[in-house]
Amino acid sequence: MSTSTAIKLMNLPESKTGSGKSASIFLAGIGSVGGTLLKLLEKLRHPDLKPELIGVCNSHRVIWKSGGEQNLSPDNLSSGEPMEWQEILRKLRDYHQKPLIFVDATGSLEVASIYLDLLKEGIHIVTPSKLANSRDQAYFDHLQKASGESGAGYLFETTVGAGLPVIRTIRDLLNTGDEIIEISGVLSGTMTYIFDQLEEGQPFSRAVVKARALGYAEPDPRDDLSGEDVVRKFLILARTIGLKIERDEVKAESLIPEDLRDVDSTTYLQSIASYDDEWNQRIRNELESRRTLRFSGTLRDGKIRVGIESVEKKSPLGQLTGTNNLILIRTQRYFDQPMVIQGPGAGKEVTASGVLSDILQIMNDKI
Repeated sequence: MSTSTAIKLMNLPESKTGSGKSASIFLAGIGSVGGTLLKLLEKLRHPDLKPELIGVCNSHRVIWKSGGEQNLSPDNLSSGEPMEWQEILRKLRDYHQKPLIFVDATGSLEVASIYLDLLKEGIHIVTPSKLANSRDQAYFDHLQKASGESGAGYLFETTVGAGLPVIRTIRDLLNTGDEIIEISGVLSGTMTYIFDQLEEGQPFSRAVVKARALGYAEPDPRDDLSGEDVVRKFLILARTIGLKIERDEVKAESLIPEDLRDVDSTTYLQSIASYDDEWNQRIRNELESRRTLRFSGTLRDGKIRVGIESVEKKSPLGQLTGTNNLILIRTQRYFDQPMVIQGPGAGKEVTASGVLSDILQIMNDKI
């Protein structure tokens, strides 16, 4: 892994999509983000860009548009074909209309494993899933190479910061010859929400359950509370700017008690109330010192640090509320006054809108 103070420019592949303003879309996953994206596509009234949905699947069934106007509503999935990825890949390879965009809103490792096949076939990919880019470094490199060689766009803006323009901003800086020195801040809207709730006097267990119910946390909140979500985001940022770094090189502080790490999710949710007093005392101690807690990370000198940080309550990080993220980017040009990107970093609406933005970017030949 590189340890140079100034992180060097990454050779980003150029993609070419053709000159059309229409595109065919296959959507994998119709949960909170995928379902919201469907609604946004239905409402889209762009005079020049006309995406057409040709297929939808969940983990069990798939439906395709064929012939006339077939309703691709998720309500019709129960009458669809059994879901087999090799058959879906075959149909997508043979699909004659281009550009063809595969949208992965599943969060499935199995789906992330077919990205390479899709890109080699010239099929564009848009995804909010962090799984492909946070696997081993070699897989990330293969995806970038396949995208460059086939001309297929591979856009994953919403893997970091939901709808915030984090990756796009970093790529713009790199492509204009700037050098990234440090990226730091809060990249988990879920964690911001939980600590914000603690400051307001909510028990830790209730804050976690509320975050899950509102769609800010994963179905098993330990995916967020372990710090793994933030580690994946920083891995993606590090690799985007050209670092070679593996997951086992990054240590993360976890909010999960040792005795609850391996139990099932139901048992975990039923047991965390026993830690409410501990968290209540911890946040009270911080507030009495005019400080508070944030789950933050830093990428600098080729290394990633992720964990709980005590910050002044009046500081920019200390004033974060709701699901807000705050990302600080220090570069050669923006050294004394680093660039700051701030806004909601979790939620199905902002994430789905970011996915739609990536789709339209491919259609508009701006990748």
